[in-house]
Formats: sequence, C-alpha cells, structure tokens
Amino acid sequence: MRSAELVEGGEIRLSEHPVPRPQAGWSLVKVAAAGVCGTELHFLEGLMNPMGFPRVLGHEIAGMTIDSRSGSAGALVAVYNVLNCGSCRFCRSNRDRLCVRSRGMVGFTCDGGFAEYVCAPDANLIPVPEGLAPDVAAVLACSGMTAVHAVRRAGVSLGETVVVNGIGGVGLMIAQVAALVGATVVAVGDHPDKINMACTHDGPLGLLIEEKSGYDNLEERVVGLVGTKPEVFFETVGTRATMAAGFRCLSPGGRFVQVGYTGDRIDLHPGELIRNELSIISSAAGSKQDLETALALAASGRIRPVIADRYPLDRIEEAIGGLRNRRVLGRNVVVFNP
Repeated sequence: MRSAELVEGGEIRLSEHPVPRPQAGWSLVKVAAAGVCGTELHFLEGLMNPMGFPRVLGHEIAGMTIDSRSGSAGALVAVYNVLNCGSCRFCRSNRDRLCVRSRGMVGFTCDGGFAEYVCAPDANLIPVPEGLAPDVAAVLACSGMTAVHAVRRAGVSLGETVVVNGIGGVGLMIAQVAALVGATVVAVGDHPDKINMACTHDGPLGLLIEEKSGYDNLEERVVGLVGTKPEVFFETVGTRATMAAGFRCLSPGGRFVQVGYTGDRIDLHPGELIRNELSIISSAAGSKQDLETALALAASGRIRPVIADRYPLDRIEEAIGGLRNRRVLGRNVVVFNP
C-alpha cells in the first residue's frame, strides 16, 4: 500500500508497505479521506514527538471497514483516534483523552490515515450517518469533536458572549457549536476570506485583525461590536500576543479556553487572574461521545464543516504546506480513490 511517512528531520516521505494486519479486537479500514490538521505542523516542526520514526501521520480518518474473511468493503466509519481503555473514571466521564490506561493515539503513537489502509480498535470505529461524505466525516473526527469538547469544557450557555480567536478548521467549528448552544459569537481572524467564511454560518460576527498590533485593542473592538466583554475566550492560535489579548478581553469571572498552541508561553501575573476571578481551561481533542455528537450535528445540518481543498496522497506536502501560510479556508483533506 502507499503511505506518507514522517521521517527524522521533519520531512514527509512517500513509501510502499504491505497492507497491515489488525491485531485481535482491531479492524482494517480502507482509508477514504484523512484531514490535514495543524498538529501535523507540530510534528514536522518538532513541537511534538511521534514516538518513533518513520511514522505515518494522519489522525482525522474516515473509511470503509474491510471484512477479514472476504476482504470486501463494509460500513463507512469515522475513526476515533484515542486508544483509551473505555472503563476508567476518565473514560466514563466523557474525558477519554485523559485515560489512565491509554495506549496512545492513531497517527501519533501508531500509524495513521495518510495511507491506503489503517488499523484501529473495533470500539473506535464510529458509524457515519447516512448522507455524510467521507471527507466531511474525516474532518469531524478531529476538528468537529474538538469543538464539541471545548464548548462542553467551557460550559458555554444561552445568552453568553464568546470570542473565538483563530478561524482555522477548529476555530470555525467552535464558532458554529458555540452559536448552536445560544451564545453570541465573535469570530476573530487574520484574513477577510476567513471572516467571510465564518459569518456565512448562522450566528458568528466577525472581527478582522491583519496585523499583530491589532490585538492591542481587541477588548475595545469586541465591546464596540457587541456592547459587552465576553464571558468566554477560545484561543486556537497560541501566540504570546493573542493569549495576552484574550485575558485582557474577558469580563470578570470569565473563562479563557486554551485549545491551540505554538512554542510561546503564557505571560500573565497571577494577580490579573485573582483580581477578576478568571478561569483557565484547557481542552485537548475530545471523547468518543464528542465525535458521535459532532457526526449527528453535521448529519442534521446544524454544523457544517468546510473542506478547503482535496489532495491525492502524492500531493500531501502541498496540503500540509498550505497550513504554514495560514490561508487554508476550512480544512485540507487527503482523499483516496475508491
């Protein structure tokens, strides 16, 4: 089978390998689509360790299960990529990512979906509702479930004001989910096309910040747009300037939700938190239940993932490179011929 591997030095190499054989309790999936996440950049830039080289990346996966007896294709599934135990206190409380017996993640610690076939535990294969295309289901297997989980973690409620900073694949989905639960959403982005994309979906208002200095007066611009400081600030960019702006922006008692990151650190005096009783909430990926919720919401038309471009496997470097210039509108997806 064809695959794209991360090798030492942060490069992607196309290669040929035998089709993998699933272990007991796992299934073989013929990959139909695999989303290209910002996490791929973290691997290439050395911010994350793939736990061994070479490693087939790709953790947003949808495809067809393969019957082990006949070799024929079966059901279309989305792959929940967290290899959790399913029974510890975290798995039983919708926080599978914190599983105390975790075996890692597909596309992180074992080979992922940038290949024609991938193996995954049977318990991690989520049926895709009728009418959802494989590329949409793949995107929901990370950005969709991440958005659902982040909004749940933040406890966003009807009537609150929410800022979503960064309208990439995840930020766009957070904006939609927050609006769905009844929040007033302000989507902050660095390009007019991203703002227009966010505002074509129900609910979000848009703020364009084209220069780093634009974050200096973010608080005033948000108040000028909606008349109040936000109760919740979702940070998906993770630079020193954007994180600092988020804390300044919040109303007393507000919640700062860290979703994305770079190599920058938060620079904040504890007194600033204490004075206004601000909360810092971190949110990583999501649970199997969050993925099931995201699939159901998309199937009913209540959230709408945006596919930017579709690439064959041999153009994967182009798909990943599009993230570096921050001009991808939605999510790039690697697709495979049926």
